Amino acid sequence: AKALIHQTDLSMAQVALASGFGSVRRFNETFQALYERPPSALRRRGERLHEGGVVLSLPYAPPYDWDAMLAALAGRGDRIVGRKWSRVLTRDVDGAKGAVSVEPGEPGRVSVCVETTELKALPGVLARVRRVFDLSADPDAIARDLSADPLLKPLVAGRPGLRLPGDWIDTGAEPPNDRLDDDRLTARAEGWRPWRAYGALHLAVAGIVAADVMERENDKDAA
Repeated sequence: AKALIHQTDLSMAQVALASGFGSVRRFNETFQALYERPPSALRRRGERLHEGGVVLSLPYAPPYDWDAMLAALAGRGDRIVGRKWSRVLTRDVDGAKGAVSVEPGEPGRVSVCVETTELKALPGVLARVRRVFDLSADPDAIARDLSADPLLKPLVAGRPGLRLPGDWIDTGAEPPNDRLDDDRLTARAEGWRPWRAYGALHLAVAGIVAADVMERENDKDAA
């Protein structure tokens, strides 16, 4: 709700609807209780609704490897033009018809444009954007924990901003990057949790397969 107030000129009734409130009165009361001011007090004058849709800026913790993320999304068939990702919204999946696009914004933020007249669908669309682009990841914690494994330490240092591309529709299935094809490597990867999928992603991006890892370990044992 704060982002909609700050970054668009939607009316407070539209902001309330887009934020999941059934009435403006309830929205105002909740906002007043949380922030001790009416929502209108947060409005930044002069900012306008983007022609063709609502444009919002979502934060993430740097670093972020945009090239790797866009390449991964393009590789699975997502629509990428330049550095912009886009998707058609459908009523069955998103609760509204329209379109959404995402591209790099200011440092530490992504720019999201949602084109739909049904603002109640906004929270769900933005949640899916966060999942697809892995915006909630903690790169510092991931790097710290994975670097404890000497195999992963140089890989993480070389590509600190790798993120896991998520699915638009959350099926709850195991991420493809979390699947390892060697029992011994799978056992080792248990030590990477809760970042096991990121460890597997670093191996995949570096072109290292399980056989290579096992060969290195065998060479060390022989030495």
